[in-house]
Amino acid sequence: MSFVPMVSEVSASFAGEVPALEAAVVLWTEGKYDAEGWFREVNESWGNSGYVMRRGEETLGFGLYGPPEYLPLAGRFPFGPPSEEAVLLACMGGDARTRRHLLARVMRDLKGRNVAVLESISADLATQGHVPTHFLLESGWRPLRHGWYGGRPYTLTRADLGSTVEVGGLARGLIGRVRLPKLTPVRFPGANPGALVRVRAAAPPAAGERT
Repeated sequence: MSFVPMVSEVSASFAGEVPALEAAVVLWTEGKYDAEGWFREVNESWGNSGYVMRRGEETLGFGLYGPPEYLPLAGRFPFGPPSEEAVLLACMGGDARTRRHLLARVMRDLKGRNVAVLESISADLATQGHVPTHFLLESGWRPLRHGWYGGRPYTLTRADLGSTVEVGGLARGLIGRVRLPKLTPVRFPGANPGALVRVRAAAPPAAGERT
């Protein structure tokens, strides 16, 4: 058994065996697909749409992404769906170290396919099936809009993949130096990204209040 974590694409035949991936696909497709059926259709019509990290037989985490039209839950949020030109990063499973490694692979994959924009409807509070907002902000993503859905706060975040530079901070100590999209961290006036999430997540808006 190898003790070195390995990252591979998620195939349709293997998708149902990845813990929590089935639930994520059901969530984002609003129950229209199971994991095997979704990956079969999307991989054939669009291309690779997921990565999984494993150590031997143990699954450490996964990344799920694709065109927004294949992830209809994205249209339910009050700040509107992702941009038409964007690919949506729907979910990442695993601890922070695993997510950083998987995020690097997802972005490198999409950059190689000439995708210019990657967006995510991230969760300001820990929410199953979503990427944590603080994780993306710490990785240099840009917050676009905020809103509440199902009584919980979310942020539409973006990474522009138009140009590449070495970003060692994102993957240092995990996969060495990699070529990744150039990202510029954004801070809100008077608060750091972590503080923003805590403030926004403090309480839902009052009735009639605009988000």
